[in-house]
Amino acid sequence: MKQWFVAQTQPGKETLSQAHLERQSFPSFLPVYLKTIRHARQEKEVLRPLFPGYIFVEIDPERDQWRSINGTRGISALLTQDNKPIPVPLPIIQQLQNEQKETGAISLDALGLFKIGEKVRLTEGAFEDQVAVISALSDKDRAKVLLQFMNRTIEVEAPLTTLEKED
Repeated sequence: MKQWFVAQTQPGKETLSQAHLERQSFPSFLPVYLKTIRHARQEKEVLRPLFPGYIFVEIDPERDQWRSINGTRGISALLTQDNKPIPVPLPIIQQLQNEQKETGAISLDALGLFKIGEKVRLTEGAFEDQVAVISALSDKDRAKVLLQFMNRTIEVEAPLTTLEKED
């Protein structure tokens, strides 16, 4: 039975890996998002991998010669445990595919980690245990939060891993 699995790619070789997997008749899925790049007073949007260094591959481990994926150009290795590929639950793949826009990009907001205006508590750093409000989300796993400090509202940038939803 065909299932989705994860292959680790060489750094920056996700698109190359996808092309070579498709040539070998291995269906693949590379979730991407739109990233805004600013350089020399110009802005442009480019597609970037949602999970840098990884790509999803659909195979039937009982029938397909899946070990050949490890020799595919741009692929480091298919993730395995006890010498068997580790399957990804189908609902995860379906949700990512459903979130794709016409451009093929997935909206980072659609993943629903945090939303602008949501109250959060900082769990680390100088402002540990402070309650703040998210004012902006970046594509680098960071958020700008507004918090009250010495009777003033200040904006602080914090990694998403140091935030938890406030009830």
